[in-house]
Amino acid sequence: MNFTITKVQLFLMLFFRTTGITFIAYSEVIIHTGGRDTWIMFLISAVIVFIQLCLYEKFYKYFKLGKLTQWIFIIFWILLLICSFVYMQYTLSIWVEQKTPNSITLLIMLFISFYISVSRPSTAVNMPVFLIPFVFIFVFSLLYAAPQLSFSHIFPIGTSTEQQWIKGTLFGLASFTGLEGYLVLRKYVLTEDKIRFKDILIYQLIITLFIAFIILIVEMFFAKASLPYLTEPVLYILKSLEVTFVKRLDIFFLYMWLAWSIISCSLIIFNIRIVYFQKERKHPKLAMAVLHILLFIGSIGFLNIRSVEFVRDNFQYLYIPITVLLPLVVIWKNKRRDTKCIK
Repeated sequence: MNFTITKVQLFLMLFFRTTGITFIAYSEVIIHTGGRDTWIMFLISAVIVFIQLCLYEKFYKYFKLGKLTQWIFIIFWILLLICSFVYMQYTLSIWVEQKTPNSITLLIMLFISFYISVSRPSTAVNMPVFLIPFVFIFVFSLLYAAPQLSFSHIFPIGTSTEQQWIKGTLFGLASFTGLEGYLVLRKYVLTEDKIRFKDILIYQLIITLFIAFIILIVEMFFAKASLPYLTEPVLYILKSLEVTFVKRLDIFFLYMWLAWSIISCSLIIFNIRIVYFQKERKHPKLAMAVLHILLFIGSIGFLNIRSVEFVRDNFQYLYIPITVLLPLVVIWKNKRRDTKCIK
C-alpha cells in the first residue's frame, strides 16, 4: 500500500482506535478490579505506556514482520474485531434495538466497515477527523454531572490490596489498546514530519486526561458496591442527567459511540490491510469481503452475555502479550540480526 500520513493523522488514528468501543464501559471494569486507588493505578499505567511509545519511536525501523508474526497479529486483530462487534451488538440490543434482529444491525455495521476497507487509504486516515467535535461535546455533557459527584469515593488513597494493584495496573495498561498500530503506521509518516519527544508527551497527556476523566467521573458518581450491577456506567450517568436540548442524552451518545466504534474497527481493519498487503496480492476486495464474512459468522456465533463478560474480564491477558511483548521481541530480533549483518 502506497500512502503517507502526517504525525497529527497518526496520533488521531491512534487516539480514536484506543478510545473506541470501550470508553463507555471499561471504566467500570478497571474500577471494580482496582478498588478505590484505581485512578492512581491508571496514571502509573499511563507513564509506562508513555515509555513504551518512546521506545517504539526509537526502534520502529526494526519492526519488520515475518510470515508467522504477520499472521499472529492478523489473527489477534480478527479476534479483537469479533469481540468488538459482539459487544457493540450486545449494547445496542440492551439500550435501543430490542426488536431488531441482530443479523440486520450487524450487517449494516459490517457494510459500512467494508465500504471503508475497500476505499482508498485516505478514507480510513481521514475518518477520525469527523469525530473530533464529539469528543468535546461528550466531555462537556459529562460535566453536567459535577453536582452529583462525591470526592469521598476516591479518598482516602492506599486502601486497595496488593492483588488489586497488580490486576488494576494490568487493566490500566490494557486501557491503551492498539499501540501496535503505532508501529504499523509509523513508517508511513512523512519523512520531513519528525516525531519528537514532546509530540509523544502531548499525545499521551491528551489521551490520559480523557480516559482518566471518564474513570474519575464514574468512580465519583457511583458507590463502588453498585458498579458490578452496571454494564455501561457512562450511559447510566448520561441517562440520569436532565438537560433541555435533548430528551434522552444517553441515546444520543449511544449512536455517537456507535459511529466512534465503527471507525475504531475500521482502523483495526486498516492495520490488517497494511500488514496483509505488505506484499502485493491479487484481488484485494475479495480478501476484504472474506474478512467481513468471517467477522459476521464469528460475531453471530459468539453473540451472548457469557462471551461479553468473558472478554471484559480477560481481555488484558491477551492484549499485553500481543501488544507489548511480541512487538518488543520482533524489534529485538531484527535489531540483533541487522547488527550482525553490519559486522
